[in-house]
Amino acid sequence: MNAALQFVLDEIRGVWRFRWTAMLAAWVVWMTGALARSQGALGLMLALVVAPAFAQFGPITSQSLFFDQASNAHHGNYLEAAAGAVYTDNVDLQRGSPGGTLAMLGLVGDTSRQGTRLDYRLGSDISLVKYLHSEFKTQPFGYLDGAAELRIVPGLFSWTARETYSQATLTATGPTTPDTLEAINYVTTGPRFTLRPTLRTTLIVDGTYSYVDSSSKSPLYVNIDNHRYGGDITLSRAFTNTSSAYVTGSSEKVEFTDQAANSNFRQDQALAGFRFAEARTIVNLMGGYVKVHDIGHTEGSAGVVPGSQSQTPGGTTWRIDLSRLISPTQRVSLHANEQVTDAAGVFRLNIDQPVPTAVSNRIVGGQPFTDREYGATWRLEANRTTLELDLVDVSQRYRATPIDNSDAKDVSVLFGRQLSPVLNWDIGATYVHADYAVAGAQDTVNAISSVRWRIGRRFGLRFIYAHSTQSPHGYTQNQVGISASYALIPEREAGWQSGEAPVLQPNAPMSSQRPPLR
Repeated sequence: MNAALQFVLDEIRGVWRFRWTAMLAAWVVWMTGALARSQGALGLMLALVVAPAFAQFGPITSQSLFFDQASNAHHGNYLEAAAGAVYTDNVDLQRGSPGGTLAMLGLVGDTSRQGTRLDYRLGSDISLVKYLHSEFKTQPFGYLDGAAELRIVPGLFSWTARETYSQATLTATGPTTPDTLEAINYVTTGPRFTLRPTLRTTLIVDGTYSYVDSSSKSPLYVNIDNHRYGGDITLSRAFTNTSSAYVTGSSEKVEFTDQAANSNFRQDQALAGFRFAEARTIVNLMGGYVKVHDIGHTEGSAGVVPGSQSQTPGGTTWRIDLSRLISPTQRVSLHANEQVTDAAGVFRLNIDQPVPTAVSNRIVGGQPFTDREYGATWRLEANRTTLELDLVDVSQRYRATPIDNSDAKDVSVLFGRQLSPVLNWDIGATYVHADYAVAGAQDTVNAISSVRWRIGRRFGLRFIYAHSTQSPHGYTQNQVGISASYALIPEREAGWQSGEAPVLQPNAPMSSQRPPLR
C-alpha cells in the first residue's frame, strides 16, 4: 500500500513539474513581438515537449548542439517544431537487446531578439520520446535554455529570468539510458540595477533567486533540489569602442532540500577581466579568486559539522576565450577555463561558450567541484560547403570524494553540403575517451548522417542514419529515422543559396550569431 501511494505521489509531482516548466518556457517566448504570429502553435508545442533534458543524450545518438546547430541547413534566427519516428536495433543498449521504434515530438532552434523593452534568447534541442515496444516510459530528451530581460525603467531598472533544462548521468559505468539519467531544472530570476556615472563607466547590480529541481525514476536518483540566494556587482569601463575592462564581486548561498545527503555551501568570487571585440576578433580574458564555504546542515540534520572547509574546492579561477576570422569563410576559436561549479551549473558554463561544443557525460552530485576545460574549434563555411572540427579536453576534480574524479577528451567533425537549393546533406562523427576514477576507461563513438529536404519556407523533411558504439563491455547501435518539421520562425534566406559567399561572425556559435546569456 505504501509503495502504491508513493508511486501516485511521484506521478503527481512529475505532472506538476512538467506543467510549471512548460508555462515558464512558454512565457519567455510568448513575450516577443517577433513571434506574435506563432504564439498559439508555439505555446502548444512547448506545453507538449518542454521538460528536463540535456544535449548529449537522446534516441538519436548525437542529437546535440554539434549536430543540429552546426548543420549547414540552419542559418540565422530559426525555431522549428519536429515530429518523427526512429527505429533502433538495440533499444536497451545492451548486447542481445531487441530492436524497437521510438516516436518523437520536438522543438529545435536558436532564436534571439534585442528590443527597447525586452531582450530574449531561446536555444532548444528537445524531444518528447515514446518507446513503442520497450519498458522505458515516455519522457523528454535534449535541452532547453532560455533567458529574458524586461526593462521596467529603461537604462536603470530591469528584471531578468533564465530557465535551463538539462540531464546528467547517474553512473559512470554502463550505457546511458532513460533509467540512468537525472533531469535538472534550473530557474533563476531577480532584479537588475544599471547605473552609468559617466559615458564610459557602467555599474550593474544583480540580485538573484534560483531554484534547482531534480527528478529521476532511477533507483540511483540523487536528490539535489536546492534554493540559491545570490547577488553580484560589476563595474566596467570602456576604453575605446572595441575594448573594455571590468571587475566583479559575487556571492551565492546554496541550501539543499535533502540535507542528509548534501551539505549547504556558500560561494564567494572576485574577478577581473578584459574584453576586446572588433569585426574579425573577439578576446575575453578573466581571472580571479573563488572560495567555497561549507556551511553544513541545518540544526538537527545529519552530516558534516557546520563551518568545516577542509573538503571544499577553491582557489584561482580563470577563463580565456579567443575567436578570430582568419578569412571571410574560416573561423578559429579557442577557449580554456578553470571554474568551481556543480552539477546544476556546469551545463550553463558550456552553453555560454562563444562556440559551444559537445561535452562528455556529467555525473550528478550535490557538492561543488573544479571544472577545467580546454577546447578549440575550426569552421569553414564556403559557398555550398561547411566543415567543422571541435576538440575538447575536460577534467573534473572533487576534493571531498576523489572517486568521482573524471577526465574526458572529445573529438568531433561535421561536414555539410548543399546538394541543391532545397537539399542539404550532413555527415559527422564524435569520439570520446573518458577515464573515471571508479570505473576506468570508456570509449564512445557516435556517427550520424542526414539529408534535409526543405518543402517551401516552413515545411521540411529529414532522413537520418546514426551509429554508436561503446567499449569495453559496451554495446553497438544502429538507428534509422525520418522527421517532419514546421518552421515557427521562417529562416532568412542564406546568401550562399544565390551564389554569394557567407560572412561568418567571430562569435557566432557554429551556424548562427547570438548574444551571450547572462
